[in-house]
Amino acid sequence: MGHVTVVGGCRAKEPSTSILASSLAVGSTVKLMEGGTAVEYLVVNQGIPSNSSLYDASCDGTWLLRKDILELLAYNSSENNSYKASAIHSYINSTFFNLLGEMEQSVIKQVKIPYVNETGGAGIASGASGLSAKVFLLSGYEIGIGGADYLPRDGAKLDYFDQIAGADPKRIAYLNGSATNWWLRSPYTYRASTTNVWYVADNGGCNTIRSTYQFGVRPALILSSNALFDEKTMLLKGVA
Repeated sequence: MGHVTVVGGCRAKEPSTSILASSLAVGSTVKLMEGGTAVEYLVVNQGIPSNSSLYDASCDGTWLLRKDILELLAYNSSENNSYKASAIHSYINSTFFNLLGEMEQSVIKQVKIPYVNETGGAGIASGASGLSAKVFLLSGYEIGIGGADYLPRDGAKLDYFDQIAGADPKRIAYLNGSATNWWLRSPYTYRASTTNVWYVADNGGCNTIRSTYQFGVRPALILSSNALFDEKTMLLKGVA
């Protein structure tokens, strides 16, 4: 039998213990508060992805990806595949970000992510010239489809994902229990396309489609390495 301390006739609460974000194993699950509800996120990387120079120091932290799809949205209301000008980038950094708890908002890092600057035929802006964001979509290279035809090199592989050109079960995500297509931030670059965007299909494969389609949104974000999670609930609780 374990020992229970009784104080004034009541059971004393066991002290909570904390886990440092930087010590979390890639592939483990933590929880963030969204609109007052605890939501699961996957740890998909620790530190700079693949030690790539495409990222500056702001991206050195604990990378999280929402486990399930948030909702269905068009990448853009018009046929335009510029990520920085997209409706989806604006939405996740305003409406979605404001759903997060105060603790979450304070610990999420402002980062510079590599991206295609303008539409599909433009160059990659990276490092300190990357796109400033608190929340972002993952890129094709980050989920392990690097080398696919007409895919821009707007990122480097995250440790959670495998380097697989075809379908990968790790990429499958669900909305209300059903596997659902979800957007990447990478535009299609064939003939300097201005309309199509890469997405993950419901079988874990990848393809491209016009930006006006309604596909799933999986927000990604980076926490400071000194963020703390409660060991029992795996909820974010502060910083060290």
